[in-house]
Amino acid sequence: MNTPQAPSKRSFLPARPASWLIQTAQTFVRAGLSLNNRLHVPFEELSHLESLPPGAGAILVSNHADETDPRVVLELSRRTAKRFISMCNREAFDEDFGLAGWALQRLGHFSVERGAHDSEAKQYAIDVLKNGSEVLVMFPEGEIFYLNETVQPFHAGAVDIAMQAIAERRKVVPNWTAYVVPMAIKYHYQIPIERALTERIERMESELCIMKNTGTMQERMRAIQKILLQREEERFNVKFEEAPSDLDDEVIQARRAMLRIIKTKMHEDPSADTRKTIDQSWRLAAELRDHLANQPLSPEARQAMMEEINELTEVAQLASWRPAYYDGDATPDRLAEAIIKLERELFRVKRPKQLGRRNVFVRIAEPIDLGAFSDEYISNARSVRHNVTNRLQEKIQILVNEMTALTTK
Repeated sequence: MNTPQAPSKRSFLPARPASWLIQTAQTFVRAGLSLNNRLHVPFEELSHLESLPPGAGAILVSNHADETDPRVVLELSRRTAKRFISMCNREAFDEDFGLAGWALQRLGHFSVERGAHDSEAKQYAIDVLKNGSEVLVMFPEGEIFYLNETVQPFHAGAVDIAMQAIAERRKVVPNWTAYVVPMAIKYHYQIPIERALTERIERMESELCIMKNTGTMQERMRAIQKILLQREEERFNVKFEEAPSDLDDEVIQARRAMLRIIKTKMHEDPSADTRKTIDQSWRLAAELRDHLANQPLSPEARQAMMEEINELTEVAQLASWRPAYYDGDATPDRLAEAIIKLERELFRVKRPKQLGRRNVFVRIAEPIDLGAFSDEYISNARSVRHNVTNRLQEKIQILVNEMTALTTK
């Protein structure tokens, strides 16, 4: 198998936390959450963060459920009186002509180039842990999939960073350790949202000139998703080797075919990288952004690269298209998430509005002392990364399941 070359990247942006801005943001976030996303976190579970041993490394690992997650984290930092340092995708720092990046850095965020082997970001995260005075925050899913009730596979970077921090720090302090704290976030609409769901579906049907549909919400949403998918297939001129068995299968086949088309256009062997389509999309997009930032290009070449980046974004977003997720007796929360994804695609809105006021339930599990795996990590790092990462994902899924069960009674 050919191993893809590690792409270069744009400049790394470290966190530059400014207390005055963090405190100001916490005040506004607290008010905003009380209006639209009421936060519920068991008081006794906050102590899992508050009572971490002084000087030890601490990494908070959470599912990435919604665009509101960073505000939830900021409010938790206020409640625990701890400073959080968060990893954030590099492209977010370029929004609003770079003003977003200025604010993100001062709120305690540092950049990571998704899809690139970002050694600077990794070492920065390791140093944050080794310092032992701040809490590192990571979302190992790597993306917001709008699949809040189903935790997506975790990347192993969080565990690897923690284990390397332990290895480096123990050269000076033999018994030093780092803890990983599993956290789960679950969003639940406070009041019935059937009317809002119907109105948003009708708006999309009108935009797509779909005749009035008397089917179930799920059937109507599948019809919308089918049309949107066919638009992408036509735009990419996708040809299926075999007919898809259903809409879920068609989504999978379509994104794979789209990625092959983009890789061929970029003069890359379509079979050279066998990772998941979303990971390949991130890697290719990182390469293109690097070229845009660092290479002299004609206006035509720049435009072509921007179009390819947008195409790769489409492929990455298709990874979250899971029609089966909102089938059958799907909760209204699942239907709302599906609506948001369909609107994002149809109306080209980066962050569609939520359908109403929500409760945000947060669970924080007991910290895991990763120092206990230190010897095993030295002899078999890959096994430790894999096993501990799976353990974290399973624990967070259990917490999500418990919160989901409470909201569906």
